Amino acid sequence: MEFCWFLFYLGIRPIFSLSEADLKKSLLSPALYEASVRPRINASHAVHVQLDIQVVYILGLEEKESKLSQALYLDLTWTDEFLRWNSSEYSDIGSFVTKPASIWTPDVTVYGKMDTRQGVDLSLARVQSDGRVTSKFVGILSTHCSMSAAHFPFDYQLCYFYVGSDIYTTSEVFMETNVLSIFESAKTNPSWDLIFIRFNNSTPGKCGVEYCLQRKSLYFGVLYMVPTSMHAILILVTYVVPSEAGERISFGMSLFLSFMVFLLQLNGDLPEMSTAIPALEIFFMLHMSSGVVALVVAAITAYITHKAAPTVSVNKVTDASTVTSPIKRPLRSLCTCFRSASLLNRTGFVVSFILIMAANFVMLNAKLVSDKCH
Repeated sequence: MEFCWFLFYLGIRPIFSLSEADLKKSLLSPALYEASVRPRINASHAVHVQLDIQVVYILGLEEKESKLSQALYLDLTWTDEFLRWNSSEYSDIGSFVTKPASIWTPDVTVYGKMDTRQGVDLSLARVQSDGRVTSKFVGILSTHCSMSAAHFPFDYQLCYFYVGSDIYTTSEVFMETNVLSIFESAKTNPSWDLIFIRFNNSTPGKCGVEYCLQRKSLYFGVLYMVPTSMHAILILVTYVVPSEAGERISFGMSLFLSFMVFLLQLNGDLPEMSTAIPALEIFFMLHMSSGVVALVVAAITAYITHKAAPTVSVNKVTDASTVTSPIKRPLRSLCTCFRSASLLNRTGFVVSFILIMAANFVMLNAKLVSDKCH
């Protein structure tokens, strides 16, 4: 026992008493190990990095910024040929934990990330006696998502990002994905339904992940579509109001202004894109057009009714014998027919009804034709 302590003070430790600290010193000594050198004895061999992805939660998809945010785990595994030892020589130590900065770690770059300052910072690395190294990234990743708003709010969005090495070539570091798991919490986003997540390995050396998200349209249906359909019924009711009633125009103006209030509120929810017009916006425009037609017809019929009202003249008496019957002209009778208030009401009702049906057809078409991330 005294001999062992003597060797300890001399800096020489016997094999049967080597600890984890001794193991790290012998493996990670600056004279023997360089963290910037790829861990291959033969430099022509590539380092194969296995990347396993675990999606924890979909935070949301922001239309205005075209940004997808998700919380996930990235599990990385590779083999370091310079970090191998016989565990029987080190008190059966089969693995140890060290900081990523003390060993070689792959350069993991997320292509398509929104924040350039955001990196994949690996946690502590565990090194096995056979040289296998595992590390993990835990955090929130925000990536760009090219969106299409043509079928809003019945749209499907296909978002994807790639993970690879920005410094090393595929002949030096080759990344591949084998496992993709989804937590149950990732399927319970209040605004989106996660249809599927799949790999996209079309680009050699890069690991691609695709997300297919379906928007939950209940919020927009209750907040916008149902009140708009009620307004459409009221627009058709305005044609029943007599033309002599002055309240018809004020009633139509009230309906039109209520459409403007809904449009201002909708502006905060619609994606700001010029590549396509959202179906919900077309739905609103057609309903507003029907309201404009009803208001214009109400104004014209009120004018016709006012001009056609009989007037009695008490200042001048006309001899009946000198009055000649007017000559009926076909053109004059045709103009009179088109100036009829009842004909304008019927025509305006038909036009408004067609516009309302066209608006409903647009939403039905958006529901049926929406792309489902093929």
